[in-house]
Amino acid sequence: MKVAGITTMQAPASSTVVSDTKDIELGLALDVTGSMQGAKIKALKAAAKDMVDILIPNQASSHKVRIGLAPYSAGVNAGDYASLATDGRSASCVHERSGNEAFTDAEPVGSDALGYSPRMYCPTAKVQPLTADKTLLKSNIEGYSAGGATAGHIGAAWASYLVSPEWNNIWPNKSQPVAYGDDNTIKAIVLMTDGEFNTQYVNGNGNSARQAREICKAAKERDVVVYSIAFQSPADAEALLKDCASSNDTYYNAQNETDLRQAFIEIAKQLNNLRLAK
Repeated sequence: MKVAGITTMQAPASSTVVSDTKDIELGLALDVTGSMQGAKIKALKAAAKDMVDILIPNQASSHKVRIGLAPYSAGVNAGDYASLATDGRSASCVHERSGNEAFTDAEPVGSDALGYSPRMYCPTAKVQPLTADKTLLKSNIEGYSAGGATAGHIGAAWASYLVSPEWNNIWPNKSQPVAYGDDNTIKAIVLMTDGEFNTQYVNGNGNSARQAREICKAAKERDVVVYSIAFQSPADAEALLKDCASSNDTYYNAQNETDLRQAFIEIAKQLNNLRLAK
């Protein structure tokens, strides 16, 4: 080009930042155990509501974001879905199941139904299936109170059930997850706790921490992204949550209330990321 006398040439270039067009299905396993009383439960409420505000815009969006809630303590209050999940044995609280499907997301029918024990502490906070109604989500979160021991594996399981198409006979139509492998949908769960997993019910399944690891492993094998947050947690709990997370980038260690809110914000930003496109 220099031989022809051309030393410079203008080249038009443009770039556009657009929101990720994929849909999001997100299940939150939130610790509402007794150790979360006071400032901790207040911080959790603020952090979870931050996430809802970031992921679900006030204006209409071209992509769909639905969030489900699985608050847990010594068990999970499945509310209206308890009877279906336990084959009629419970109208509220549930625990883990036994058998070959103990750590999977198989539909809870027959021998694969979830368990119930009258000695189980039942949190007042109930499961909320996937919804895009941010007012409903924030109202549920604001109503959380703390009490009971820590059966974190049950919370992790229910977070995964919320995004599982295997549970579509349990969830109402508007809350039914899409099939696994859908190229237009990101499936993810968040597992948050401030303490050691110390409560389990089914003999032979192993302790709560062992069961949680199995549940997280199974979720990751289904291409569900697993985020985990340790909130002023002891070393054993931190190790468990690191194992549960999909990667180092999806594990957060929150040392105070500000860190907790930032962790939820960062997860929301990851899920609601911007990408560069022409």
